[in-house]
Amino acid sequence: MISYNLLKGDSLKVLRELANDPNEKGKYRVIITSPPYYGHRHYGKNGVEEVGREKTDQQFIDKLAEIFGTCRDLLTEDGSLWIVIGDTRRNNSKLMIPHRLALKLVEKSYTFREDIVWYKKNNVSSSAKNNLSQAYEFILFLSKNDSSYTNLDLIRVRGNEAREGRNKTPPPELIQHKPINPDKKKIAQLEEIIHNAEPDTPFSALPSTSEISLAYGYDPEKYCPTCFRKFKRHATRKRIGDHKHYPIFAVCNPIGKNPGNVWEISTKAHYGNEHFAIFPEDLVARIINFASQEGDWVLDPFMGRGTTGIVCALTGRNFKGIDLYEKNVKTSEENIEEAMKGTYDNKLINAVARETKLAESIEDKMTLETYLLTDGSFSK
Repeated sequence: MISYNLLKGDSLKVLRELANDPNEKGKYRVIITSPPYYGHRHYGKNGVEEVGREKTDQQFIDKLAEIFGTCRDLLTEDGSLWIVIGDTRRNNSKLMIPHRLALKLVEKSYTFREDIVWYKKNNVSSSAKNNLSQAYEFILFLSKNDSSYTNLDLIRVRGNEAREGRNKTPPPELIQHKPINPDKKKIAQLEEIIHNAEPDTPFSALPSTSEISLAYGYDPEKYCPTCFRKFKRHATRKRIGDHKHYPIFAVCNPIGKNPGNVWEISTKAHYGNEHFAIFPEDLVARIINFASQEGDWVLDPFMGRGTTGIVCALTGRNFKGIDLYEKNVKTSEENIEEAMKGTYDNKLINAVARETKLAESIEDKMTLETYLLTDGSFSK
């Protein structure tokens, strides 16, 4: 049975209290949040010490660094920190807040794993005369140590190049899912030729891409189940520079490609008087599924309306949230309770289901099993 705990108070003060509690240290597999923008919005009355209302951008970054530095003690040894954060302009100049913050957190012993671009495909046009519309935010992915728990299989992408119009979907009998009798001796010979080639080595002196594919056990005229390219297009005949550590044949994972670091996810409208800076449930679900397992604890130091808690309830994670305002705590509790009961917004439940692969049909799963045969062929 999953559980949640919502705390009202200043994030830094509450986090310090948690960090001093032996039962809280090292408890959270994931910390995910979207802190307030710098100098953009007021969420409460004047006089309240909100993050984002500091006098200078450096003070804002220092405050966030202090908050997330405290979070590090709360993470498991294989835990990760995810910060959804936008930049701010002053006098037509971007302040580079996301990456200045990332540098500060590296100084606090985090490992900077990735800066993901969240592309808001329904972004609002800007009325500025000199600047482009801001169509993205950064998602900073940092880990407590050099590595952290991840599960790429839950967020892989299948057939995306066909969906995007770059490749047509091939007939099932031309799709190959596993190698057939790869020739290790031949592979070693090909690798030696290619890795020892010079920039001016003519292509006529190198093995063909079809020859490379066959050595690895793939029919060069058959198609990859993930990107729907012919296997001979997966082969590389010449490396440029010192990339000798690269493989000369790198077939996609049959259950999907590693997602890129640009995520195209629409923003969500706020609901009535709810918190009006909502980050989407499906964005949160992608992170939670990638970086945690069912039953793990997840923490959000800037809870807002409880989006992270809602996703945790829908995906079987435990949740703790912190917010400065009693109203947000109450709204979060109502939303999380609805998610746990299955009465939350159906469209948003479906969006989370898509990200957790719960929306895959049984037929699709059975089809995948049937064409993962020992000879790599497809069969019903």
